Amino acid sequence: MFKKYYDRMDTAFENDHAIYWSHLSRLNTLLVVVNISMFFLTGLVAKGYYYTFFSLICLGIVGVGILVPTTLIRRLWYYWIFFLVEMVSLYYLVNSIVYWIRNGAQ
Repeated sequence: MFKKYYDRMDTAFENDHAIYWSHLSRLNTLLVVVNISMFFLTGLVAKGYYYTFFSLICLGIVGVGILVPTTLIRRLWYYWIFFLVEMVSLYYLVNSIVYWIRNGAQ
């Protein structure tokens, strides 16, 4: 049952893979700009907070995965790996924003 659905998703992804990768690239660029502008320019990273670095490392991994052309770029599982790493980066970014709101005024 699940194999049939996965095969359908795999075929649909293979047909439109360029759209999915371009959207992931745009999201990655946006998150890098937000991360740098919110935490490096305000100086909160100098206080010993490391989730921003973890977020940027995850974003760098996704950036390398997007830029390096391989034959795997049309595979759905390859996209899901980088999409999940992007979500981990988003998790660290949201935690950084919560930390910034709670401790930014101190």
